[in-house]
Amino acid sequence: MGSGAQADLLIVGGGPAGIAAALWGKRLGLDPLLLEAGSHLGGQLLRSYNQSVDCPGFYGLVGADIAERLTIHLVREGVRFRTNALVTQVDCAARKVIVNNEAETLTGRALVLALGVRKRRLGIPGEHEFAGRGVSTSATRDKERYAGREVIIVGGGDGAFEEALILDEAGCRVTLVHRSGTFRARPLYRDRVLTHPRIRVMTHTRLLAIEGKHQVERVIVEQSAPGEAPHQHVIPVSGVFLALGVVPGTDLVAGQVARDPEGYLITDRHGATSCPGVWACGDTTRPLLSSLSTAFGDGATVAKAAFDWLLAQK
Repeated sequence: MGSGAQADLLIVGGGPAGIAAALWGKRLGLDPLLLEAGSHLGGQLLRSYNQSVDCPGFYGLVGADIAERLTIHLVREGVRFRTNALVTQVDCAARKVIVNNEAETLTGRALVLALGVRKRRLGIPGEHEFAGRGVSTSATRDKERYAGREVIIVGGGDGAFEEALILDEAGCRVTLVHRSGTFRARPLYRDRVLTHPRIRVMTHTRLLAIEGKHQVERVIVEQSAPGEAPHQHVIPVSGVFLALGVVPGTDLVAGQVARDPEGYLITDRHGATSCPGVWACGDTTRPLLSSLSTAFGDGATVAKAAFDWLLAQK
């Protein structure tokens, strides 16, 4: 196991919250080191294809554009960061991480976990096999490919209902399926979809399999309305859009810091976790509002809290 760098502030995760923590750490006089598993910084921004309308200063930009600006900002401020740095182990008590399967060990005087979230999956046959060949997680990115064709959306939250409207506007023939009869989506989206003359909504329905040859051709669903026996049937479709929400990427620190029942990290108002010297920020903490604005604020807050803690250690 090779030895590696040490930093005042070691930040795991190169999304907006981690980037903000690194920038503020630098401004406070610390020496931060930001680690990102992917080839580019940005986290979920790289998978966001909608134009920004609610983050001050970034109006009209898509996620990749914002990520590029944030990366340039880090470079100009001289903040150390590393991409393709996959953290495979974390020792919170020692504030130490192992990168790229024991190739290197990095330590920090303080540790920031900006672990983000990942898309929730169904775990059914065909979901993985047809990724990019009919299975999608972004209507904004892929809508034009399915214009005039049958598509199905799985989910009951804002994302699913918003994508149903996006796909309908693109000329797709849309069916939305949800496992229960109630929806998490806000009324703004829910009411428009449920009263839409062209969008079909199937409740108490779940996907069992996605099938086809080279591309998606059909799905097998099971309907089980209350008081009725479950029954299966086939729906011919060209595209399956998964809008199932997200799960936190906190498996690395399970058993080391407090998590809620769904795996999100539990912190105080300054981002401190249950392990001294370790902070968390961004979507991995289940913020009240998942947005760029809150991510930036979270990152700045934990950087200042870590700075004050380090000062007190002296």
